[in-house]
Amino acid sequence: MQRTKISFAILAATVGLGTLLSGCGDQEEAKPAASNSSTTTDDAFAKKMKISMFNQGTFNAAAPIPPREEDIQRQMLEKAMNIDLEMTIPQAGQATTKLNTLIAGGDIPDLLFLKSRSDLAQYYDQGVLADLTPYLDQFPELQKRFSSDSWEAMSYQGKTIGVPGYDNVNGISRSFFIRNDWLKKLNMEVPTTPDELFEVMKAFTEKDPDGNGKNDTYGFIGGMNKEGSLQTYGFDSLMWMFGVNPPSAIDVKDNEPVYLFMDPKMKEALAYINKMMTANVVDPDWVTMNSPDLLDQKLFKGKIGFMIRDARRLEPDYQQKMKEISGEVPEWIVIPPMVGPYGDQIVERKSFQGNSWAISKTADKDKIIRILSLLNYLFTDEEAYPNFAYGIKGIHWDVVDGKIKNKTSELSKEMKEKYLWVDHYRMPRRGDDAEYFSFQNPKTAEAFVNNQKYVGPTLPGNLLTADPSDTLAADRTRFINESLVKFMTGKDPLTNWDHFLQTLDTKFDMQTYKETAVKQFKEAGLIK
Repeated sequence: MQRTKISFAILAATVGLGTLLSGCGDQEEAKPAASNSSTTTDDAFAKKMKISMFNQGTFNAAAPIPPREEDIQRQMLEKAMNIDLEMTIPQAGQATTKLNTLIAGGDIPDLLFLKSRSDLAQYYDQGVLADLTPYLDQFPELQKRFSSDSWEAMSYQGKTIGVPGYDNVNGISRSFFIRNDWLKKLNMEVPTTPDELFEVMKAFTEKDPDGNGKNDTYGFIGGMNKEGSLQTYGFDSLMWMFGVNPPSAIDVKDNEPVYLFMDPKMKEALAYINKMMTANVVDPDWVTMNSPDLLDQKLFKGKIGFMIRDARRLEPDYQQKMKEISGEVPEWIVIPPMVGPYGDQIVERKSFQGNSWAISKTADKDKIIRILSLLNYLFTDEEAYPNFAYGIKGIHWDVVDGKIKNKTSELSKEMKEKYLWVDHYRMPRRGDDAEYFSFQNPKTAEAFVNNQKYVGPTLPGNLLTADPSDTLAADRTRFINESLVKFMTGKDPLTNWDHFLQTLDTKFDMQTYKETAVKQFKEAGLIK
């Protein structure tokens, strides 16, 4: 496909971006800079094409869509692809209803952002979506932009029916926080193994690390949500030291599914946590920690020595909360995850690529090619990238000392509100792009970047869709969660582990569940 270069300086002159910035002082740099980006403008694109986009992937559904003459990102897309772009932003909570209404009325948008793989499969089964398999080989850069597991999530019945929507962000929300000031006071090193971590937590509990002469500190606190799930509340991160995790954690090894919540290593992980409970290094308030906010309050109060929290808690606003609540800003540092007995060193597994872009089956070949070219430009053009990921040059970002600097955090409230609409175009931002977040504390950015090394690949089990005929699904999950908690706390001794597995088979029909999983893994090509 012949490719030529488009100058965004010409675009800026054409649309008169100066009028957009009349209220922004001398910030003439708000227009996109001249670019050497390669975009398709051959004969096939000579004819202007109208493309309708249903964009529920916006990062701010409440932001109004500005007029075309003020919408710089829209102008860039339209100029690069020679299209008229009509974008619909559904209100929060109303996307499914809105989309179904459009479909029922025969007004299917050309390009649809879908938030779940089940929606992608469902709309394909209904004949709404096109099979993209015949076209994707023409877009090798787009294929390289996303990982293989993200593309696997786009596969259904042996066909590729979508393009990954945007990167999920990993390596920030489940960071390993530890009180470095307490380590120094107790003359201890940063732990690197589960055994070393246990000794540190024990010392944090027993050796008065805050020096107040009271027995009021603990080595760790986690929690579970109101449904009784341990996911994302800290204990699951401890389980990863042993390479296992609670329900829905299913891997594929040696052409066989591995149910991590039933794996023998889960028994070891539960024994480790039970050891923590028995030694009283876990704050007993953990049973009430059913929301992230409650865990944050424990972090702010400064009586816990080791926690799994979001690295953004190192940012100035949260540091100020710590000072207001506890009277000090503890020396929290983010450390690498422990190296477990089987070599696992995992901060978390990469989130499943549930969101996607899909194309209407009513689109002809030329329109499908044009839309895929648009997505290719949006996600792979390096010079265009900051204009979509960060916002408007001269306002949201600029080049400082030869490097791109995201200035969003420096904007006034009024300026942020004026340009809320740029959130409609941020989908290309890369999940590991520290600059996107505009961190104010360099230690936050450092933690985020370092954690990327410990993000494991997506678990294949996330590909599985619920079997509507499985009437025991909810009860089975509840039983597993309750059993894990009982083993952790010692309410049920681990000598009953085999009985737990047997109950899953006899009472909750685990065999049928396994057969369904195998069938779906085979359909996805993960098991032969």
